[in-house]
Amino acid sequence: MTDPISTRRLVLRKASEIRDDVPDWVWTYGDHGRIARGTVALFAGRPGAGKSTAARWFAAHATRGTLEGCWHGQPTNVAYIAREEAVEYIVKPSLRAHGADLDRVFFPEVEVTTETLGQEVLPVTVGDMGALNDALIAAGVGLVIVDPLMALAGAKTDINRNNEVRAVLDPWRRLAEEINGVVIGVAHLNKTGNGDVVAGINGSSAFGEIARAVFGFAKDPNDEDGGRVMSQEKNSLGDESLALRYAIESTEVRTDSGRVAELGRFVILGDSDRTVGEVLRDAARPDDADEGTERAAAKAWLAERLGTGVHDSGEVKQDARAAGFSERTLQRARRELSVTITPAGRRSTWSLPTRATDALHGTRGTGGTGGTGQKTPGQSAIREPMPLVPPVPGSTREAPVARIARCSVCGETMVFGEDIAAGHHFSCREEEAL
Repeated sequence: MTDPISTRRLVLRKASEIRDDVPDWVWTYGDHGRIARGTVALFAGRPGAGKSTAARWFAAHATRGTLEGCWHGQPTNVAYIAREEAVEYIVKPSLRAHGADLDRVFFPEVEVTTETLGQEVLPVTVGDMGALNDALIAAGVGLVIVDPLMALAGAKTDINRNNEVRAVLDPWRRLAEEINGVVIGVAHLNKTGNGDVVAGINGSSAFGEIARAVFGFAKDPNDEDGGRVMSQEKNSLGDESLALRYAIESTEVRTDSGRVAELGRFVILGDSDRTVGEVLRDAARPDDADEGTERAAAKAWLAERLGTGVHDSGEVKQDARAAGFSERTLQRARRELSVTITPAGRRSTWSLPTRATDALHGTRGTGGTGGTGQKTPGQSAIREPMPLVPPVPGSTREAPVARIARCSVCGETMVFGEDIAAGHHFSCREEEAL
């Protein structure tokens, strides 16, 4: 049988003959479109950040029709291709924990029958895309999650070669268009320290180039409430200004066996004043990068900024950035000043503890300035922290660490030079005398 003869003809189309339009947004947040219909999106993060859990949160909302966007009020079927986590022990229980309609979730598999081995069940590969496309359209699937997307590349694919990666990813782009839905790929980030999430996706740059939307996920070590950060790092069709705090909360679900499983549940806490890129850049800095004068300056600045009042933590962080202090340095200064953190809705407030406030304003018993900012003879309104003492080269004795000692009365850390010299907080000695 010979191949049919084909012809090729170049055609020029006028722009006036093409009907343009605006995208349909499968997910909107903050009055802006985040993931467009007919596209590939990536959830990228380091191991343990919660990106797979977030994908299952997304899938659960799609099955219930509760996603804000063009599917709102229209429950949508989901196909979940899991290559690293067990469907029976992790994926399905996690979907259950997020309240998914399990009748709307499908796990694509390939059945292979041979004379020698009989019937086998194998994972989906790129070679199955034609059959997968037909099956998804027949089942009314609008959302496909591939977790992780890298696993579909295959052992023979060089993930660092752009052309080879594009050959693997392009079928998923076409699939999103064919089902008029969305393909979400879960991707891992490498340990690059420049904070560029899109460029930091493991493998070729083609991963970030083909995706129309990329979201980063990261643990935030500087979040006083243990929150994490999710931010939109790419949106080719819309606004990128999305940064959210989220948590992975433990929840119990009863499985089909009757036994109870404990799973993590993705919960959005509210807006974040930091992006994933900023979190990764701070985490990549050396531990001692903000030692010495920078941290001492940050403590003095923070003590003065907080004064005797209660302040919104977000405003303090914003002012600190404007003053040139990194989030990492600010948080270390906060801990060393024993700043009191009080939850206030989805945010929190910061204030100095009583003793620190007394020290700040020079109040010793009843003889202080009462926060007026005036100076008593020989005393500044704000006492400067004792500078760090570097170790003595060649010394066999252990060098003092920043001359920071503990108060002989309350046992708390002392940060001001005159307190350290006296061996106690002045306010503590006054309280003891009373």
